[in-house]
Amino acid sequence: MTNNRPQLARFDQGAVTPLKMLRSMPAELRGVVTNLHEALKEIRSCVFRAGTLVLTDEQVALQAWLDGATLKRTLPIIIQAGFMARDDAGALFSPHLYDRLLRKEERAARKAQAEADRAQWVAEAQDRGDAPQGMTPKQIASIINGRKGGRPRKNPAPAVGQKNMPFYGVVGGTEKPEQKNNTSWVMENELTGSVGSLEEERIYTNLNNTLSSSSNSREPEIPKPDTAEVSHIAQKAREAGGIGADQRTYAENYVRDWLRAGADEALIVRTIAPLHGKAHKFVYFDAPVRQAIQQKATEPAAKPAIPKDEAEQQAQAVWKRAQPLWARMMQETRDLSAVDRKWPSVAQEHDLPNCPPRYDAYVAYFRQQANGTRAAA
Repeated sequence: MTNNRPQLARFDQGAVTPLKMLRSMPAELRGVVTNLHEALKEIRSCVFRAGTLVLTDEQVALQAWLDGATLKRTLPIIIQAGFMARDDAGALFSPHLYDRLLRKEERAARKAQAEADRAQWVAEAQDRGDAPQGMTPKQIASIINGRKGGRPRKNPAPAVGQKNMPFYGVVGGTEKPEQKNNTSWVMENELTGSVGSLEEERIYTNLNNTLSSSSNSREPEIPKPDTAEVSHIAQKAREAGGIGADQRTYAENYVRDWLRAGADEALIVRTIAPLHGKAHKFVYFDAPVRQAIQQKATEPAAKPAIPKDEAEQQAQAVWKRAQPLWARMMQETRDLSAVDRKWPSVAQEHDLPNCPPRYDAYVAYFRQQANGTRAAA
């Protein structure tokens, strides 16, 4: 018998107290049990024994970094709870570590027995000529199982036979006189009636696909901009912004997106022109142009034709003065909310009306002033 196990005539592994029961013990007791287990793990043993010498409680306390009085006070309760025990020779040991050691030895014994059985099986298979020399047991097992038809299913399912799908046809005498439905097809399960052919089934399928596709494709499609038009507008935009030819591809891509969003050549060039020489990359103009597109969508559809009244003429003049200021602020901040917050002070500084910098807003402002003047007169 080795020195790392207790001397016991009988040990019941099923009676070992679960180690998780230690949670319900007092804190001092938990600390003592933990120190005792750690001390046994350090010496790679499950019993406090040095050779054939059984350690006394004082020696156990020193080995486990415990106070002798503390161990003497708590050890009876620990043994009573089953977290520690004494063997037939009186040595203190851990039932949990001893149980772990026994389980490890049982696993090792089962593994050794399995390896011996496998070696014997391989030798017998090679003697019978079922497998050549030098193959591993797994390879030999694969060969033998393959000859037997492979490994059977764990949950065998019944064999799935060929399904019988009769043709679709029209059942005679089922239509009402007042109704005409050419697509009322049912499954023919009887021998009577006209049986539909494969060609009729194909025509029926194509008809259904055509009807479903025509009913689901009513949404208008956005026309794709012409390539020549895109190239022309992109060149004009690069010239207006002072961008070199190395940005030609990027300019065409952005112009194509702007046209799809609702912009036109005049809006693009007019928005980029105040920013001439401010950037070396065409992407710089994306935010101002998209802001202009959004502003265009919120403005009235068309401006009144010439001749204009006095309010519209004043609004046109003020709008031309306000647009460069608004474009420069957008270039600096690139934030519409920030521009809207700062615009009243900028408008007051440049003697502009206190309203949003839009043409329709200026027209409404000057017409309101004109109406107020006439009312006062």
